[in-house]
Amino acid sequence: MKQIHLLLPLLIFILYGCARGEKALQKGKYDQALRVSANRLKRHSSDTKAQKVFMAAHKETERIYQSNIQRYIAENQPFKWESVLYQYQQLQKNQEALTKCKACLELLNSPPNSYAEIIEKVKTLAADERYQTGLDAFKHKDNRALAEEAVNHFLKVKQLSQSYKDIDDILISAKEYAVLRIVIEPLTEDERLSESEYEYLQERLDEEFFGNRSPHELVRFQNPAAAQEDSLPSHHVLRIYFTGQSWLRESTGSTDATVESSTKYKVGTKKINDTTVVDVMEPVKGTLTTNYRKREKNAELEYEIIDLDNNCVIHRDEFRGRAEWKEEWETFSGDERALNGKVLTSSPTLFPASDWDLFKDISRSAARQIYYRIHYFYKKPLPVYSCLPKNSR
Repeated sequence: MKQIHLLLPLLIFILYGCARGEKALQKGKYDQALRVSANRLKRHSSDTKAQKVFMAAHKETERIYQSNIQRYIAENQPFKWESVLYQYQQLQKNQEALTKCKACLELLNSPPNSYAEIIEKVKTLAADERYQTGLDAFKHKDNRALAEEAVNHFLKVKQLSQSYKDIDDILISAKEYAVLRIVIEPLTEDERLSESEYEYLQERLDEEFFGNRSPHELVRFQNPAAAQEDSLPSHHVLRIYFTGQSWLRESTGSTDATVESSTKYKVGTKKINDTTVVDVMEPVKGTLTTNYRKREKNAELEYEIIDLDNNCVIHRDEFRGRAEWKEEWETFSGDERALNGKVLTSSPTLFPASDWDLFKDISRSAARQIYYRIHYFYKKPLPVYSCLPKNSR
């Protein structure tokens, strides 16, 4: 307890110093020191230590940011005006904070500087540089990677100046050239499908690929007809192969379980002695049989993405699908009192799932899963995709 009393004044001293920004000032965290000391002066305008911290932090923040500005301008690195802009924005942020502190303004003996006008000028200089860099990249717009680079530069221009020159029109144009176009070819059959099976599976694939959102604004799925009408060439082709399906398989079976009543019933009598006969009370029993009937079917698909520019496969995978239909019903033999009121499940249906029903289940699952996988593959489109080793499938 004595140690706690000794440490308490030290703890209060440390916290008090932190509340004034002294610790931050000593560590060279001048923005933090400025903010903390200004907050202190809002509530305690005569705190001399907070005043000293504030003046020192204000002087250092001004010196450092102005020094950085001159250095960035002198170094003349690409996009220097964006670096300069950040420094001015930090200065403006600090100055705006001071307007809420009357004691701070009195210490400075002058109204806070406003960098709003120079910030707008620097934004224009930064936008000019980004815009020109975007135009230089867009000169090679037939190269999708450079068109995407131009898009990124033009988007930065929009951040700097919403109404800069013709930025809206040129951004739309650049995005069109930057879009990664993927043709989704009609299903290819390695194994024979009936006409209805083919149409159903193709419809499910079309629903997924053309009825859902694109994985990225610079990725576009197209059917062959749309690709043919497009003024810009396609980049990739997705080919899906139906490689096989099993015959409908059916199996049946059953399991037996002995059940007994929760209540004891008279099952007979017995003599205790020569003159006394008593009832024999026991649970009654029976056999509960659970029958099942199961139908199942399997199908397999493969798919690959071909890079048309390099004529190579960049992604390959497969889908193995399985659909199952199963029903169960119960039969009982023995004393029905052993069921304890249980109602047996119904007898088998007259209309079990057909081969066609199971094929449709697999088709829906295959279309959904393949779409999700391709969607994930293109979630973050790359400028260039690597070719896989040659494979004959």
